[in-house]
Amino acid sequence: MTRQRANPRSLLYLLFGAAVYLYANLFFSPRVPFLLGGDQVYFWTYAQRMLGGARVYQDFFQFTPPGTNFVYLIFFKLFGPNVWVTNAIVLALGISLTWICFSIASEIMKDRSALLASVVFLVFLYGKMLNATHHWFSLLLIMAAVKVLMGGQRPARLLGAGALLGSAAFFTQTHGAFALLACATWLALSHLQKRTPGVNLLKQEAFLLLSCVVAWFLLSAPTLAAVGFRQLWHFQVSFVGHTAVVASLEGVPLGLPAPFSLHTLPRLTPYLAVYILLPVIYPLTLWRCWRQRNDQSFDRARVLLLALVGTVLFVEVMVNVNWLRLFCVASPGIILLFWNAEQWNLIRRPLIAVVWIVCALLGIRQVRLTHLHQHSILHLPGGTAATSAPTDEKLRWLQAHTTPGQFFFQAAWTNVYLPMGLSNPVFVSTAYVGDGMTSEYTARTIDELDTKRVQFILWDPRFDSARYAGPQVMLLRDYLHSNYTQVQTFSDGETIWERNASPGRN
Repeated sequence: MTRQRANPRSLLYLLFGAAVYLYANLFFSPRVPFLLGGDQVYFWTYAQRMLGGARVYQDFFQFTPPGTNFVYLIFFKLFGPNVWVTNAIVLALGISLTWICFSIASEIMKDRSALLASVVFLVFLYGKMLNATHHWFSLLLIMAAVKVLMGGQRPARLLGAGALLGSAAFFTQTHGAFALLACATWLALSHLQKRTPGVNLLKQEAFLLLSCVVAWFLLSAPTLAAVGFRQLWHFQVSFVGHTAVVASLEGVPLGLPAPFSLHTLPRLTPYLAVYILLPVIYPLTLWRCWRQRNDQSFDRARVLLLALVGTVLFVEVMVNVNWLRLFCVASPGIILLFWNAEQWNLIRRPLIAVVWIVCALLGIRQVRLTHLHQHSILHLPGGTAATSAPTDEKLRWLQAHTTPGQFFFQAAWTNVYLPMGLSNPVFVSTAYVGDGMTSEYTARTIDELDTKRVQFILWDPRFDSARYAGPQVMLLRDYLHSNYTQVQTFSDGETIWERNASPGRN
């Protein structure tokens, strides 16, 4: 195999451009970050709670491994629990993902194609989300393992790749396990093609599996010591396999951001493109690998590895699909799209120009819309931040009526705790069933709200519907109505309830 050598200058330009693009999307001005949203807010809050001494799985609920919590916790300890810190993490993660995307792409295609794939990934996937959630951290480690294995199957590389996969499982348990399966399959297929002795394959698989398990165990050891394997299994496996999956199936079909219709089609087109691309590009690439398996000029092993990893991650998220999860595992598909285009001699100047122009226009539009819709500047306990009008309205009210460190329960989301320096007083993150609000935890939530005399609750009117919320949340709603009085209604319909002077708990 002839290994591709990436041009360091191309990589330097790419990373510099990625940094400028991401910075413009993350900061209103050099000293004012945007207050971001997305699933990452859960992990900010987890880290904020851990900073105050709370323990994962003991003092607060979580059904993912705590790896992402620790990333935020480390930076909060170094720089304080500030909004700009979270944006800096999103920036660094985006640059790292862009680098690994280019690094892998340059292994199997020319620099110009690798650059196109990396820019498309950055603008169309990561830039659309700007969400440093656990999926991205796990993917970064998985792609790093792929990069290591592309360099060969020597014991040191197998041990390194296994350790990276075990670390990936510490961020997203399913991603790490499925990626390990893909890499083990790749080793077996390589063994069959080379017809090496079976004992060699067993050694290779053992190196990979052993280092994966050891890495995961070392990272998880403190949590295992604190809660035990049974509790860890309950939160990371049993809950995910039952409650979380069932809850997600009650949303929009295929996990799209809006119901599919002719009216929403223009908005959904970028999402549908990814939904269509992945189930096409992976079988196509695997078929090419099979058809050209005897072609010595074809770098089959590296492409096959990437295709297998991408395929198993795609299959995994399709079991419980939404657009966020799909976007977070789509980078192998983006790389393979441009690899196939290069194989068909489609990467020519007209196509290159079109892709660069589209990416530039989309990137400029993203920056413009971000600055247009989030221009309200607030000086908050969590630092100065720019936000949208609806969020500005809530934060200003909270700033006038709460103090940092005060207990406060946000029933439908967790985005006010960090900027306002408030503390979640209950075990669960929100009142959603998918966030742990089972019958057991509903009773615990009511008890904690009562015991800690929580003054304010931010309530979502959707929870007033039994069809939407379920019987568990109805109990919480009844408690709210018996012990609190509505004192504020915001423009988006959410309401603030204040505890009665003499609660009459039922």
